[in-house]
Amino acid sequence: MDRRLGQADLFDLLGLEQLSSLALIGLGKNAGKTSVLNHLIRAFHEKPQGRSLALTSVGRDGEGRDLVTGGHKPRIFVHPGDLIATGRQSIPSCDAVLEILELSGLHTAAGEVVLARAVTGGLVELAGPSLASDLKVCEKLFRRHDPSCLFLVDGALDRRSQAGGGLTQALVLAAGMANADSMDQLALQVERQVLLLTLPALDRELAEPVRELMDRRPKVRALALDGRGGIRSLLEADSLAGCGGQAAEALEEGDRFLVLRGALTDRLIQDLLTNGLPGGLTLVAEDGTRLFLSQESLDRLQGRGVQLAVLHRLALGMVSLNPMRRDGSLADSAALLAAVRSRVKVPVLDLGPAPGFVTGQEGDETC
Repeated sequence: MDRRLGQADLFDLLGLEQLSSLALIGLGKNAGKTSVLNHLIRAFHEKPQGRSLALTSVGRDGEGRDLVTGGHKPRIFVHPGDLIATGRQSIPSCDAVLEILELSGLHTAAGEVVLARAVTGGLVELAGPSLASDLKVCEKLFRRHDPSCLFLVDGALDRRSQAGGGLTQALVLAAGMANADSMDQLALQVERQVLLLTLPALDRELAEPVRELMDRRPKVRALALDGRGGIRSLLEADSLAGCGGQAAEALEEGDRFLVLRGALTDRLIQDLLTNGLPGGLTLVAEDGTRLFLSQESLDRLQGRGVQLAVLHRLALGMVSLNPMRRDGSLADSAALLAAVRSRVKVPVLDLGPAPGFVTGQEGDETC
């Protein structure tokens, strides 16, 4: 941890007292997400809350070994009273004594998602749902047991999109040297991601009718708006993938906004530009976690005079850095912090190992 920062400071930095929901997302594998999660859990419990912490994951987190590499992974330690939503098959891997509250009716590769309350402190494995709609169901069920709980979603590799769409109030970004060849490269990656995660929101008067329409019609993938924000045309499909050409061709003179639901990828941007995406347009995503764009795509959009905005603006509380490289060696933390802090305006910290377990002893976390 940044030695100048205590758990109480982390609590205040993120405004945990005021938040009802928070998502933790990573730039890639071994970004240190589980360590950050354990820091957040401890920070939450450092101050009397009078409410529960409710945890789930869009992947599988807290297992002792990586299912792909077989390497040791940090465990997740919960406190008495914490709520969890996890797959039925993960329950035997938890050594915290759990009170089963209810079955969710949601199914994952680890079985049906079970809601439970920790009776004692201990280790848990989180294997929650991957769909944003199912995560909303989890939150609703959590709030049936504690309406004021802090809903904390642990994101998964390449599933940053599950953290957005208005699902949570705020988020924390974890990034690590395991996903970069140099400090400068990681700093550039973080800079680009922070830019996307903090894009400005579409004016509320323009955004509200769009949100309402999307809620009513879940297959709407693209909406063209005129200069006054009037919805002029729409495109429905099962997925946004492959719809770039159709969306661009549907635009007419006078359209000023193109709202897209789904992942904005380099391929989608290429299709939009190839099919005549006009300059001066604002491209609107659901939120910053929906954009998976390279610097080349961002440069091409800028060159065409296309701006980016979102329907749901995200509150990025901080960036956490993990100095561990792919080979297990550690980069210089101070130099890494300086490199990233020079490029972004949000707080950037190296929280270090958190209270947790890899081999059964506190402080053994490796990522």
